[in-house]
Amino acid sequence: MPQTAVTISVVLYKNDPIHIKELVKSVLASKVKVDIYFSDNSPTSELSKLIPTKSNIYYSHNTSNLGYGRANNSVIKSCLNTGDYHLVMNADVFFERGTLERIVDFMDRNQSVGLVLPRVLNPDGTKQPLFKLLPSPFDLLLRRFAPGFLKQLLEERLKRYEMNFANEMDTFDAPYLSGCFMFFRKEALREVGIFDERFFLYCEDIDISRRVRTRWRTTYFSEATIYHHFNKGSYKNLRMLFYHVRSAIQYFNKHGWIYDAQRKEINQETLRAFEYKEVVVAYD
Repeated sequence: MPQTAVTISVVLYKNDPIHIKELVKSVLASKVKVDIYFSDNSPTSELSKLIPTKSNIYYSHNTSNLGYGRANNSVIKSCLNTGDYHLVMNADVFFERGTLERIVDFMDRNQSVGLVLPRVLNPDGTKQPLFKLLPSPFDLLLRRFAPGFLKQLLEERLKRYEMNFANEMDTFDAPYLSGCFMFFRKEALREVGIFDERFFLYCEDIDISRRVRTRWRTTYFSEATIYHHFNKGSYKNLRMLFYHVRSAIQYFNKHGWIYDAQRKEINQETLRAFEYKEVVVAYD
């Protein structure tokens, strides 16, 4: 495989063909040298027809549904020692020309950053803030299952978890960055490890965000923008809800339910930065 600036993994599963075409167009418009790998968990290889035949585009069809983390890992393992950066990207993401260039430039200038999430918008241009504190079990239960009156009663707690106090037009560190677009420094992945394959779907992004955060900066970067067709599958599909609940249980079994000293320390450190008006981190 040729030396590249960024390797990219995209996991497919019965995706909308329009979304895949948008993604491919975005990547191919970039001047950054990339290798992009499509790992297809779909029952058939029908989606392969949408993947252009180019020297830097690779497609593989998995014999079974490996899950999100494991399918990404199958790519990451093969290219972890090639190039400086790896991007894990959902198939329902697209972006404008120059986006990858801005992110690579930012990472090149800020060697302490191990993971970046750009500004995320819905396709209609409305905000989709996907940076958060590390969740407690109560935070996830409140956000997902609580009735409206209880959410209103505990609105301030929810806002705190969702970091609503942060200005999305600033650049700052946040301990939990969405898995829809995770731009990793490969050195960070080599140090803290790749996705935990016990998570079939959901919560693998929380887990890997906090593992990177223990040794590197995990940064929301407002000067680059992507667009995300936010499906919210677990709100519409009972099977997806099962996967979400199971992964949450696995996550808290791993990191702690009521007592999680690392969660407390990381969240408090994040909040202190904002309390002292250090919202925009001092980068080079």
